[in-house]
Amino acid sequence: MINGKSIKLRIAMPAAALILGIAVAVLLIALTGVSPLSALRVLIDSGFGFSGRVAPFFITLGSATPLMLTGLAAMLGFKVGVFCIAQECQYVFGAIMAAWLGASLELPSVIAVPFIILCAIVAGGIFGFIPAFLKVKLGVNEIISSIMLNNTATLVLEYLVAFPLRADAGQKAQSEVIERSYWLPEFVQGSRFGISFIIGVLLLAFFFMLIWKTRWGYKMRMVGENISFADYGGVRSSRVIILTLVVSGAVAGLAGCLEVLGNYHRIMTGFSSGLGFDGLSVAMLGLSHPVGVFIVALLLAGIRQGAQLGLQISLSIPRELGGVLIAMVIFFVAIENAYKPFVERLVGGRRRKDAREKEAK
Repeated sequence: MINGKSIKLRIAMPAAALILGIAVAVLLIALTGVSPLSALRVLIDSGFGFSGRVAPFFITLGSATPLMLTGLAAMLGFKVGVFCIAQECQYVFGAIMAAWLGASLELPSVIAVPFIILCAIVAGGIFGFIPAFLKVKLGVNEIISSIMLNNTATLVLEYLVAFPLRADAGQKAQSEVIERSYWLPEFVQGSRFGISFIIGVLLLAFFFMLIWKTRWGYKMRMVGENISFADYGGVRSSRVIILTLVVSGAVAGLAGCLEVLGNYHRIMTGFSSGLGFDGLSVAMLGLSHPVGVFIVALLLAGIRQGAQLGLQISLSIPRELGGVLIAMVIFFVAIENAYKPFVERLVGGRRRKDAREKEAK
């Protein structure tokens, strides 16, 4: 049973990492000669504001969608105690499937779109099965196999957009635009905020219920906490791990598919841009919880949006500062043992004070 102090500490640690990351970013902004307070205000307004022709907040919601899904995919692996980092590969192959079928099918959209989504899910699931099978049956480290799959996906993508799927002989290698009737609708024109976001939120809610309200979710958590105890209790841990990672890959493949159908409408060189790896950050900072994944995905998307539209355009501060902020937050998460005792004292300090006051009475 998790007590109140443990819950507070789990929340306080990523919050402390965020505060420390912001502090470093503020220091870097000050070195540029720009007021840190002004820069932070512009960053927030440009990432989470509602002014302008297209409100930045809606753009942030659209950008958060693939982060939610890849973060959810990584979270599922964490729940069974597997640090699988193949989300990049699964995301790319889901997108490849969507771009290929979207440009080649000649079917009514009511049939084609579900079929494309299903094929992308299957593609992602296949590349979730590979590292799971290698780990469970052959003892291959999932990090190593995932890295190999990610490199393979990048090379396959570059080949496909340069040769068999290439649209034209232009300077940039890219595939044909998919059939327009297959495009997923946007709620706010030009924001990327559309039905994909709703799908992401519904999946987060679904997996919240699955993990904490079902027998299968209990098995997942048991395997993740102590695989030996799970095996002793009659849980087939290898089966749980394989099925969970297949589902994880399917979710990441869906993320790539939705980006093609709802945003880019094609694939091109550099399509993935590290979104699969960003999902790992979202899952870790979100405490491997669907609600945390949702919050962190919005936060990271807003920071990037604010850095690009606010810091770079308004204040001439390089947008890479947003990436530095995110990197520093992840860095402080990685070295949390260095400041965890201090945070523990802060979390437990009030309780001890209340206890002393109660004893004094």
